[in-house]
This record gives sequence, structure tokens and C-alpha cells, in this order.
Amino acid sequence: MTAAPPTDREVMSVSALVARLRGTVEAKFAAVWVAGEVVSFTKAASGHMYFTLKDEAANLRAVLFRGVNLRMKFEPRNGMEVLARGRLSVFDQRGDVQLQIEELQPKGVGAAELALRQLKEKLLARGYFDPRRKKPLPKYPKRVALIASATGAAIRDMLELLAQRWPRADVIVRPSRVQGTGAAEEVAVALRELNRLHASGKLPLCAVVIGRGGGSSEDLAAFNEEAVADAVFQSVVPVVSAIGHETDVTVADLVADHRAETPTAAIVALTPHRLELLADVDDRAARLGEAMARRLEVARDRLDAVASRPAFRRPLQRVNDLEQRLDDTAARLHRAARARVTGAAEKLAAAAAQLDGLSPLNILKRGYSLTRTTAGTVVTDPAAVRPGDILLTRVAGGEIRSVAVEAAVHGTPNPTGADDSE
Repeated sequence: MTAAPPTDREVMSVSALVARLRGTVEAKFAAVWVAGEVVSFTKAASGHMYFTLKDEAANLRAVLFRGVNLRMKFEPRNGMEVLARGRLSVFDQRGDVQLQIEELQPKGVGAAELALRQLKEKLLARGYFDPRRKKPLPKYPKRVALIASATGAAIRDMLELLAQRWPRADVIVRPSRVQGTGAAEEVAVALRELNRLHASGKLPLCAVVIGRGGGSSEDLAAFNEEAVADAVFQSVVPVVSAIGHETDVTVADLVADHRAETPTAAIVALTPHRLELLADVDDRAARLGEAMARRLEVARDRLDAVASRPAFRRPLQRVNDLEQRLDDTAARLHRAARARVTGAAEKLAAAAAQLDGLSPLNILKRGYSLTRTTAGTVVTDPAAVRPGDILLTRVAGGEIRSVAVEAAVHGTPNPTGADDSE
């Protein structure tokens, strides 16, 4: 049997005991610094961060509530060595001792530097630094906007240089704080405002320059904020970043379409120098004049050469020569045609004479005759004639009609008993 607790002893519930433990721990360890390695890191949907701090001998649960981590410049990761300041407490539901962190610093590297590294890695993964997305600067800008401190030296230097180099450009100054708390948000708001005006058509812009003079890394911290990087990345107007000096490279410089070492260098990169343009125009005009003079000289020489030709000195000579050649050709053609006709006539006469000599009529004149039947068949064989056939005999003087009596083949009589003639 289990013995009952003494009646003179206090019996506490679990919650009461944990509550008393929490009170004791919180009173004893209200502000402590702890060094350790971050493991088992998780970030809840509420924004709270939970992880464990450990060393080679022990583990301690830790929590970063959302209100605290929103003020942090970096985000803890597994394996990171950190220094944490906070107070110990007890989580009632598990009875675990946990460190409620109020300040967290990376061990061995500054929080700002670590935050900058993490932001660069994040933006690089998003493509913010991709050179292929960067927009080209206009060659001859008509309107330029400047985002800078209204009282700083940078805005004064940029305005003076713009007036010297390219006074035809309209300049819009959008004042903004460029350092201190809230400066990053103010710069981002200014850039988005200019983009809205540009998109609406109320204030078309060719480029925006974000300018700030040199300073310490803390002075330039606003341009290493994600808010500024987002605004520059989303800008439809080309952005020139001119932050600090040549050795100062901020996140805004890496995201911008063009990075200038200084504010004045940004104006030089963005605008042509009017005196250089005028000198270039003069040089081009001089070269054009020289080229035209050379062309005119060549054309004059060619004209002189053409004018010196006989055809231009005696323009009708060629016509006269051709007319004479035409007359000679016509005479030769006439003679050739006449000779051709004469030759043809002679040939025709000879052929006619020859044909006349072969004519049957001329043969008949020499005593020959041509006998045909009434059907028109020429009689060449006596055997083809029968007694009584009517024959037509053609002689030189006319035609004789007769009736066949007999026919002889090769001199042999062939009596037919017919009359000699009609």
C-alpha cells in the first residue's frame, strides 16, 4: 500500500510547480548572454522563430518572437555561431526551460555584414543582378529625375553638371532622405512615385538617378535594404545608381541598370556634353565639305574630259558621217538589188527557153502527134485500142477525130473491120 502524504506538507499541482519554477528562473536570469550554435531552426507561420542553442555539452531551447526578428538585419541559420541576449523562462505546456531572445548577433562577423551577405544571396537567386534584364540608358535624355537629399552636396553637383553638359534636358528633383532610420523606405517610395507618374503619362521620364555622396558604411546602409532593391528592380524607367565613392558598392548599385562611381559620374554617363556634340558637328561638317569638294572636283574633271571629246566639239560631225554611210549603203543596196533582179530575169528567161524546148507543142511542130481516147487516156500501146474506138489526135495545127480500124503491134496488121474516119 502507498502511504498517504503527511498532512503537514504542501502538495502542489504540476502547473503550480511549473509556474513557481518559471517565476524563480525569470527572476534569477532576467538578462543573460549565451553563446552557442544554432540547430533545429524553424520559422512558424506566425513569424516566430524557434531553434536550439547548443555547445559540446548541453542544449538550450530558444525563441525569437516576431516583434524581435522584424528588427533584425539577418536571419539565423542552422550551424551559425551566435551571441544571444535574453531572459530565461519556462514553457508551461512542456515544462521546458527556454531562452526568450531579445538581441541576436552573429559570432565572429557583424550583424550588418551578415545581413548584407544574406540579402545579396537572396537577390541573386531572384535574378536581381542579372545583366540581361538591365535597361539601356537613353542617348539624348529629354527629362531626368534626381532622387537625393535636398540639402546635400550631391544634388548641387549633379544640377550644376547637368546645366553644363546638357542644358536642354528637363530636370525633376524628388527630395528624399538618404541616410538614417526610414531612409530606405523613403527612397523606395520616391522611386515608385516617379514610376507611377511616368506610367500615367503625366511625367514621362528618360532616366532616374539615385544619388548620394560618400560616407561610412552606416551612412550608406539605406541603399543595402531590400526595399530599395525591390523598387529599383521593379522600375520601368532606367535607374542610375550613384552612391558614395568608387570603392562603395551597395545593393542598389548591383540592381540598378547602370552603376556610377559618384553622382557626377552618373551625369557624365547619362548625358552627352553639348560642347563635345558641337565639336563633333563641326568636325562632321568639315569632313562633309571636304568630301563634297572632292566629289565636285572629280565630277568637274569628268565633265572636262567628256567636253573635250570630238562628239561634243563637233556634235553634227557624227550625224553627217552616219548620213554619208547611210547614203553609201543605200546606193550599194540599190545596185545589189538591181543586179539581183537582172540575174533573176536572165535565169528565168533561160529556164523559159529550156521549158519551151521541152514543150510537147514544139515537138508537134516537128511532125509528131499525140493520140488520146475520148476518156483522155494517152495512147502509147496499140494493143489498148479496139476497132471502133474513137481517137483524138493532136497535131500542131489542131485535133483530128478518127475511128480505129485496125492496130498493128510492132508492124503486124490487126484488122478491125471498122471505118477509117468519121
